[in-house]
Amino acid sequence: MAYLTDDELLDTEDGFTEWDEDTAAGSTEETLEQALAGERLAELESELEQDEHPVDYDTELETEEEEAAPVSEKRLKQEIRAEAMRRLEEAARTESDFRVVVDEWNKLDRNRERRERDHENLRGDVPLEYQAVPEPKLIPLWMNNPAYRQLMAGNFLDILFDCPYEMHYLSADPFISGMIENLSEEHKEVLYFLSLRLYSITRLAAIRGQSDRNIRKLRKTIHKKLQRQMYDHLCSKPENGLTLRERRFLEEYSKIAKKQGKDAVIRRENKTKRRKKKKRP
Repeated sequence: MAYLTDDELLDTEDGFTEWDEDTAAGSTEETLEQALAGERLAELESELEQDEHPVDYDTELETEEEEAAPVSEKRLKQEIRAEAMRRLEEAARTESDFRVVVDEWNKLDRNRERRERDHENLRGDVPLEYQAVPEPKLIPLWMNNPAYRQLMAGNFLDILFDCPYEMHYLSADPFISGMIENLSEEHKEVLYFLSLRLYSITRLAAIRGQSDRNIRKLRKTIHKKLQRQMYDHLCSKPENGLTLRERRFLEEYSKIAKKQGKDAVIRRENKTKRRKKKKRP
């Protein structure tokens, strides 16, 4: 099953763009197949890694006695590692030294990602209903429902918080969660249906009894507000604690902010290429 989001068809200065339905559907289908293959490969590698090198995470956690004590062995080890990393960064002078620092940070990132994979059943951008049988004969159609498949897979939190007013619980980042929670009810509804439910602007406008123009203005206002808060938050963090994606966001947003000031907002790129109009004879 292939579908396009409204951001792939809209978000241009002139409004709608022309697009080739067959070409767009084919490219989307190919992208979903590649993403699905990547998810399956990552899941298989994670299972093999856990089988070959099982990790006892209980040994890394402090007991009640260690938490109550002013100093514990595990806490000292964590502080020693952090101090060693800080000294390594400050002592770096040559290119080879910085490569060592980068390798150490990559190692820490791999360990963090491994812990996340071991504890969470992560899902990428592939929709749950992708490649579902449209009219199954053995398995009832209602069992192909994304919510039911989520529940059977044990991902019940996505179902409990599948609501505009509870969606901030879907993020484990306290800043992002608080940022979404502090939005107005109107902004929460628009963000929920456009970003999570992937409704088109036309469909959401019909539901809310508004025009497409009003929905686009609301979306731009929400993006502008969230991006500004995220920019201020990332600026307060140390540079060595930023991810590559966060650094790219800072660079892109700062360039736009110099031109637009407080009205700065990063628009999503329109990936649909314009077709050249044929000249009439």
